[in-house]
Amino acid sequence: MSLLEKINSTTCTLRFKNDWLKIFTCPVPSSDFLSFVGVATIDAPQHSVLSLLYDIDAATEWVWKTREMRALQEISETDGRVVYQLVSAPWPVSDREIITRSTAYFDPETSEAFIKLECLPDFLPLNDKYVRVRQLEGAWNIVPLSENSCRVVFRLHIEPGGEIPSWLANIAVIDTPYHTMNSLRDMVKREKYRTPVDAPFKKSSEEIVRNYSDFVVE
Repeated sequence: MSLLEKINSTTCTLRFKNDWLKIFTCPVPSSDFLSFVGVATIDAPQHSVLSLLYDIDAATEWVWKTREMRALQEISETDGRVVYQLVSAPWPVSDREIITRSTAYFDPETSEAFIKLECLPDFLPLNDKYVRVRQLEGAWNIVPLSENSCRVVFRLHIEPGGEIPSWLANIAVIDTPYHTMNSLRDMVKREKYRTPVDAPFKKSSEEIVRNYSDFVVE
């Protein structure tokens, strides 16, 4: 069972709520670091959000604290896409390198898109200047609500490694979904994201991890 399937809404805490965004933090078995669940209603078509998510070059404009993001392996239907991300950390903590594989699925019955994130810490040789994140699991679920709106669910758990104390990381854990979702909401309005993304999705209902319905309920 994946971490996403283990997270139970009854153990999570609602940390932020406004008229379009809710953020929860959730304990994770065998970890001192909290995960988060961000649930947003976005006034843009589903394909606009997908176009933004696949635009690697724009990531530094909206993904919180991201200094650099680039593709190490381009998208394929069988292997997904491998991405390198460099994340800023407050002094004196070292910046973090994250290497992830993203695999995309599409439910032909509901039109829900699901992008699974998994960590590939050994894909590149280590860089002594940064700390390589070795454990991460996350996902994006993008559900069309109408022709011009969708629900975006962003879930993530990360073990940052190095010398970051868990109490400090847990205080700031809502910063990532809060700032990332706010920036996403603005970015998808750009003209360039009105064109649907041309990327391979595996058509599957079974591979999509949904278990977020309790977080969506008002």
